[in-house]
Amino acid sequence: MRGDNMRADAARNRQRIFDEAHRAIAAGETELTLNELARRSGVGVGTVYRLFPTQRAMLEAVLEVSARDLIRLAEEAGTESDPHRALEEFLRSALAAALARPGLFTVLITLTDETDSLREAKGELAARATQLLGRIDPAPALTGENLLKLFCGLIHAISEHPEERRPAATDAYLQLLRAGLAAGPGA
Repeated sequence: MRGDNMRADAARNRQRIFDEAHRAIAAGETELTLNELARRSGVGVGTVYRLFPTQRAMLEAVLEVSARDLIRLAEEAGTESDPHRALEEFLRSALAAALARPGLFTVLITLTDETDSLREAKGELAARATQLLGRIDPAPALTGENLLKLFCGLIHAISEHPEERRPAATDAYLQLLRAGLAAGPGA
């Protein structure tokens, strides 16, 4: 019975740590240290370090769900019959989601990931983006990975605008992208 209680305590501690990490990152504390996370969670530092070996691993673990949400948005956009509209719907909804998730830009733009599951999610997201691009005729000279880099640039550019101007900035940037895609390769 003692072993079951210890496992239950460990599971509760893990959940507390993960919940606190989620709260902090959602509030924009993307540089939260693991020592501070332990303090806020009411657990020992070693407990946090067993769950997250580094601050970056913690950020990746928390934001992986958001990266998977982007995959879902790409899948949903793929059901749109017009390929240009599908791509724009994906980018518009993905930008809104990314701008609402502090730290997601940092996780998406980084080429080296500490967690295999995030690396896999980013690969799947690039594959979905490639599928969306592949439906456009003539095919743009972009890969899914190129589109995700462009997407990260859009996140950064839009986030530089005041909150009230972000919808207009999003429209302007997506219009520019649409014009570039319509011009075709080599234009």
